[in-house]
Amino acid sequence: MGEFTAATHKSQDIAIKDIIKQIYNGFIFQNMEDISTLSEDLKLELSDSIIIAPDYQRDYRASIMDESSLIESILVGIPVPPVFLANDRFEGLQVLNVVDGQHRLRAFYRFKENKFSLSGLKILSHLNGSRFSDLEFNIKEKILTHKLAAIVFTDFPGLDFELEIFNRYNKGTKPLTPQEIRHAVYNSNLNNYVNKFAKDMVDKKTSGELHNAYNATKDRYQKKKIQETIFVIMNILEYGVNENYSKSSIYAEEYMKQKSQLEKNDLENSNDNFLLVKDLFESFNKVIELIGKKVKFPFSKEIYGISSRAYKFQISIAMLLAGIIHEMGKCGILLSELEDEENLKKFLDYISFIFKQSYLENSEYNASSTNPKKIKELINSIRLEELFL
Repeated sequence: MGEFTAATHKSQDIAIKDIIKQIYNGFIFQNMEDISTLSEDLKLELSDSIIIAPDYQRDYRASIMDESSLIESILVGIPVPPVFLANDRFEGLQVLNVVDGQHRLRAFYRFKENKFSLSGLKILSHLNGSRFSDLEFNIKEKILTHKLAAIVFTDFPGLDFELEIFNRYNKGTKPLTPQEIRHAVYNSNLNNYVNKFAKDMVDKKTSGELHNAYNATKDRYQKKKIQETIFVIMNILEYGVNENYSKSSIYAEEYMKQKSQLEKNDLENSNDNFLLVKDLFESFNKVIELIGKKVKFPFSKEIYGISSRAYKFQISIAMLLAGIIHEMGKCGILLSELEDEENLKKFLDYISFIFKQSYLENSEYNASSTNPKKIKELINSIRLEELFL
C-alpha cells in the first residue's frame, strides 16, 4: 500500500477588510500577463492573494437579497459559517484557493465596492436601499473589522485531494462535470492558456467568427465544454486522429494529462511544446476565421450546406477539420494558401462534396459520428494536394 501524506489545516479569524484586500490582490494577480517581471516587493505584496474562483468552482449565482442577508447577519451578530481555503502555488507565488465560501466572500467584496444596495433586510429594514458608501462610519467599521472564521488547508498530496475536499463540502450541489475535474487535476500552462482563450471568446475579445464557430456561450464556458473542445482539437492538430480513442473526451483527458506531466517532469521541453501547440492552434483558428466569413457556424453541418439552429457546434465536424489541417501540414501545404479567395472557395466546395457523400449523411449509419475509424477513413479519402497544385 502506498504511503499517504495527510493534509493539515489551521483555524484562524480574518478581518473582512483584510479578506477584501486579499481578494482585490487576487484579481490583480490573475489579470497579469507576465508575473516574472514583477519586483520582489510586489510579489511579496501579492502573496496569499485569495483566488476567489479556482477552475473547479461554479459561477457566482447569489442574489442581491442573499448577499444583503449576509451583511445583515454580521451587523446583528448572527454567526456566519467559516470559509475553507487551500494553500496553493500559482505562477510561482503562494495563493489561497477558495474551497468553500465563494458566495460569502464575493458578497463582502462586492458590497465594499458599492456593487449593490442592501435589499430585503427584515431586521435592519431601515438600511434597505443603502450602499456601503451610504452607511454611517460606525456601521462601516463594524462590517470591515468583523472577524470571519477561516480554515486553511496546507500540505496537500495533490490537486485531486483539494478537489475531493471541495466535492465533500458541496455534496448538495450538482456534481462536477468530467472536464471540470480535469481542469482542477491536470493543471498546466497550456490549461491556463486554453481557459483564457475560451473566456476571451465568451467576452467577445476575439473575432466574431471565432465566437460563433466555437458557440462561445457563457453556459458552455462555465461547464468547460469549450475548453474540452479546444483540447480535442489541439490533440488532433499535434498528433492526428487516434483510432484507439473511442470518444472525443478521451482526446481531452489524455492530452491534458500528458501536458501536465510534461510540465512537472521537463519544464524546458514543456515550454517549447507549449509554443508549438499555441502556434498550431492559432494557425488553425486563422483558417476557421476565414471559413467563418463564408459560413457562420463552421463546426456544424452548415459547412456542407445543411443548416440547423439546434446544432451550432458539432465535435465530429471540429475533429474532421482539425484532422484535415493536420494532414495539410504533413503534405507541406501552407495554410496561407487558404487566404486566397479562389483557393478557399475550392477548399470549401471540395469539403462540402466529400462530407455530403460520407457517413455523416448516410441514413443507414447509426453509430457515433466521432467514431475514430470513420473519421480517419474520411480524412484519408481527401486528396487536398490536388487542390493546390
